Formats: sequence, structure tokens, C-alpha cells
Amino acid sequence: MKILGIETASITCAAAVVENGQILAENSLTEPHIHSEKLIAIIDNVLTLSDGFDAIAVSIGPGSFTGLRIGLSVAKGLVYASGKPIVAVSTLEALANNLILNNKVNEGSVIWSLMDARRDEFYTAMYRKQDGELRMYLEPQALRFDVFLKKLSGDKINFVGDGSEKLQNLLQKRQVHKNDWLFYDRIINLCSACSVALLGEKKVLCNEVENLAELEPFYLKDFQTLVKTQHS
Repeated sequence: MKILGIETASITCAAAVVENGQILAENSLTEPHIHSEKLIAIIDNVLTLSDGFDAIAVSIGPGSFTGLRIGLSVAKGLVYASGKPIVAVSTLEALANNLILNNKVNEGSVIWSLMDARRDEFYTAMYRKQDGELRMYLEPQALRFDVFLKKLSGDKINFVGDGSEKLQNLLQKRQVHKNDWLFYDRIINLCSACSVALLGEKKVLCNEVENLAELEPFYLKDFQTLVKTQHS
């Protein structure tokens, strides 16, 4: 079964097709404000290379409000046109999965996914690698830096996502340093359509298919409240 993964939750605009755990095609651009212009062409490219799809996995959030709406709108359009099923993948889970796909973590490793939620806040969730798979230990939350810092326990922690660079800067300002807190380079921290597609493949096989009429982006923060706050 071929799974089309769509990722638009951050500055990355990407699509990938996987089948039986193998990547057939991938295309991505990392540039802000291009999603509405480039996403359909990116999807067309990977579908041409992979000869179609059998289901869609979409990165559902949290992340960029605009990016999430664009990605889900395009995904829904493809579902309406094709009649194929759709599954939703947590953007934070897909980020954590980057470390497993790139063999960066061992069994039992703690992974904190971090996305920049503006100001001193993060979108975050905690996972562990167990039996080669991700297991969620803390559900997605929007946390201020001070609150997030209090939740960190133990020594060896892996941080992944575009919020990890922001975290490093805040830790340096507070003169907080741990030798076993691990950070990764930019390519690992980028949201990945391959990761979305591979996680989506597992969901499709488990029949965790979404109701298209009810499927909405997972903003985590209230969009209207945030807009009012920014303009007040």
C-alpha cells in the first residue's frame, strides 16, 4: 500500500510516498510562505515518481496555523477526488520519529519534540523509544519555558524540532547546562513528510482512518485568542 505523506506544519513544505516501510519518493522545500504556491506541484512530483497512492497521511499539528490549513485543505481535496482514506499524524510525533529513522537514539531513550510557539513558549510532547517504536509519555502541550524546564527529569534527554535551537538559547541565558542533554543539527530538526508517511502507514494498517467531515487541524492554541492577543 502506497502512502502519500503531506507536511506543512512548519516552514517545510513537503510530500513523500512510502510503501511497506520504504521511501519511494520525496520532495521538500524549506522556505516560509510558499505552501499555498508550491504544495500541489510538490505532491504532483512525488506521485509521478511513485505512480500514485492508496491512502494519505497528513501532518495535523500543532504548528503554523496557515500551513496546517493549507496542508489539510489539499489533503481533503485529494481524498474527495480519489475516495482514498486519510489518517492524521501528530507533527510532534513525526519529529520524534526523525531520530528513530536516522538511528540517533537507543532503546529506552527519552525524546522531547519541540516546536517554536512564539515568545517564550513551545509546543512539546515527550516520547520514549520502546521495542523500536515511539511511545508517548506526555501528550502535546503548549508550555512556557519556565514550566517546561520543571518537567525535565533524568540526565540523558534528546531534543528535536525547530524549538530545540530556541531552547538552547534560553538555557544559555539562564546558564543551565547538562552534558547529557542532546541536540541535533538542522536537517534532523526539520519536519519530514517521510516520517509522516511512515507513521501514517502504520495507522492505515491499524485502520485508524479519520472521518473526513470531522477532521480539523490540531492547533493546540486557540487561533482566535492568539490573533486577538497579538493585535491588542
